[in-house]
Amino acid sequence: MIEQQKSTFDKYVLQDVRSPTFGLSSSEANVVSLIHGSQKRPQFSIFLPLISMASCAATFKELPLDQIEQDPDQPRKDFGVQGADDRLMVSLKEIGIQQPLGVVQTENDRYILIDGHRRHIAARELGMKTAPCRVYSKLQKGELERIRFEIQNNRREWKPLERSEALSRIKEQKGFKTNKELATCLGLSTTLIHFSLELRKQTMEYLGLMEKYDLPDTYRIEFIRLKKHMRRIKDLEISDITIILFEKVKSGVISKAKAFRQLRKIFLRAHLNENEIYDFLKDPDMTVDDLEARTVQSGPSLLVEKLMLELGKMFQEGSDVSEKDASTYEQLRDFLLSKFPLPKNA
Repeated sequence: MIEQQKSTFDKYVLQDVRSPTFGLSSSEANVVSLIHGSQKRPQFSIFLPLISMASCAATFKELPLDQIEQDPDQPRKDFGVQGADDRLMVSLKEIGIQQPLGVVQTENDRYILIDGHRRHIAARELGMKTAPCRVYSKLQKGELERIRFEIQNNRREWKPLERSEALSRIKEQKGFKTNKELATCLGLSTTLIHFSLELRKQTMEYLGLMEKYDLPDTYRIEFIRLKKHMRRIKDLEISDITIILFEKVKSGVISKAKAFRQLRKIFLRAHLNENEIYDFLKDPDMTVDDLEARTVQSGPSLLVEKLMLELGKMFQEGSDVSEKDASTYEQLRDFLLSKFPLPKNA
């Protein structure tokens, strides 16, 4: 196996070394071709870190695997290598490592892995002693974080917590003050950046629940928005409500992330809709659409509700009421009493 691995690497390196794209993956080769003017420049910013990476001084070496360390700061923890039947494991057994690992030299004979974690794990499990590597000179911490994120982002879909941790490190190491700076650097939306970083602020209880129920990204984002407005409903605490909602997602009663948006609006009026919300939470088959139909308000009632909130805030702050405003409020009171008279025994 080792001889086969060595001959594979020799053949790999003896390609036309004059070509600026030799030894690179297809995505990296496309980027280097852009540098040399053979393709139009893409509009996707995910290529930008690879341009930076391709322009770094790199050498190709066959390195002993025991000199290569898994990156302790790597946010991704699940690399999808699942034993002897894993497709990558089978491929390595048959033809060896065809694409070099990406490593950064930290000291003499010591390297940190930045690309190829699955290949590295599989090679060690198969008992390989060496692997072909693309070796980069030492990178600044912020640049290393950014390159690591982009490489991993193009390999396998991030788990939400892993991505959140990666983005937080990039923001810190690059010294970005705002989420917009980070979004511009990575070519991601500011909204995605914001809620990915917000995820790290959630308590371990809620993070654990999201993982347990394998909540998709879009659901997690909308739940974070909803959670800010959730409150106790009768005997149900927020933690109880969270589990009930996640169970509804699991069973398919909640089948779209936008349902959490609907719930957010309903919880904003929880003081008026407490009975309806409670029924929704106690009935595992009741949908958010059913709840919305029971809590829908007409235009005038929404205006009255808004007025009540504004007046309550004003009185709580001790603000003075002008004579004109007081007269208007008295007219409203008299009108409502004429339409909804109080019971005689009230």
